[in-house]
Amino acid sequence: MAASASTSSALASRGSNSHNQITSFKVYGSVFKVSSRYQFLNPLGKGSYGVVWYVDRSQSVAIKKVTPMAKRAVDAKHTLREVLLLQFLGKHPNIISIHNLSTNLKDDELYIVMDLMDTDMHRVIQSSQPLSDAHAKYFLHQLLRGVKYLHDNGVLHRDLKPGNLLLSKTCQLKIADFGLARKIPRCVATSSNLPERPRSAPAMSSNARVSDRPPMTEHVVTRWYRAPELMLQPDGLYDQSVDMWSVGCIFAEILGRKALFPGKNFLHQLTLIFDVIGAPPPEATTRIQSSQAQRFLRSLDRKSKVPFRTLFPNASEAAVDLLDRLLEFDPAKRISAQDALAHPYMQDIERKYRNRSGGIDPPPLMRVDFSFDSKNLSNMDLRALIVKEVDNHRKSI
Repeated sequence: MAASASTSSALASRGSNSHNQITSFKVYGSVFKVSSRYQFLNPLGKGSYGVVWYVDRSQSVAIKKVTPMAKRAVDAKHTLREVLLLQFLGKHPNIISIHNLSTNLKDDELYIVMDLMDTDMHRVIQSSQPLSDAHAKYFLHQLLRGVKYLHDNGVLHRDLKPGNLLLSKTCQLKIADFGLARKIPRCVATSSNLPERPRSAPAMSSNARVSDRPPMTEHVVTRWYRAPELMLQPDGLYDQSVDMWSVGCIFAEILGRKALFPGKNFLHQLTLIFDVIGAPPPEATTRIQSSQAQRFLRSLDRKSKVPFRTLFPNASEAAVDLLDRLLEFDPAKRISAQDALAHPYMQDIERKYRNRSGGIDPPPLMRVDFSFDSKNLSNMDLRALIVKEVDNHRKSI
């Protein structure tokens, strides 16, 4: 999570009768002031999370201090998105959840208590830990289930990458860092009076107007995991398919133990992508409005696709086919999370999941109000919204 400043620390159990008391402890020079229901254990790293013992639930959790709450509007909105989303979406087993929120208004501090995980996908990929096809399938299945739940609730993550996929020692995966999340634009989200864009239909042009949509920028998703349409038509509408491209890049990285498209800059990123997937067919580029982008695409006429079977010789045919569908250039043809879960590569693990748990996700929730994104709010206004959400959370528990 983005913050102007953050630190870590740990608390010791003092009994349930002292939960209204405040305990202070210092981590890397920063003082934490939290309920004595938390017992400090150890820091997780400067500028990151600290580990505490949650007395009420007899478990270890991660705690983060954000201060000041709204020094910059971009940081305040990042924090507000996470506070809004994780209270509700965290009910899904593959999405990180918030256990508690508290503020210290005098010192302008926000404390976020979240699930404690052991590592992340980036560290696992970079490690010497062997990863079998069973590992790859298990990780991808959990990622797809979490992403499907986000999309079912009208939310784009927009920053899916290995470092934002947290893992436990038992390989449980949870999607984290929702600071760049946005709602799916109304024109592409399912609603009672506005049908979902057919998968075969072209995306709207950048000239289209949607009254409830703030400008969506291409400066989302760490470059290596960024869908090509975000770079070729940055001012246009995009939908769930941008997350699915990121899922494909992550899957490829799990299979190959290295990033598939490690671009050094904007142009290099696009070059690496088309070096692998080849030049897109003309019909897939008609929605691109930029003349500069069109010239670039025409320069790719002779690029041929490199078969994923060549790049991942040890992967199964089903795995390669699913990867091919995830890394489809045309977002209208790119596979959805729901369809990916029904793909032959996922069938056995999805069947086991459904037999074990009934395959029932938490029900879709009321859509989160992202209206603050389209308003010109002051830092104090954003701070007030954060405090309001903390108060709402306190009343709900």
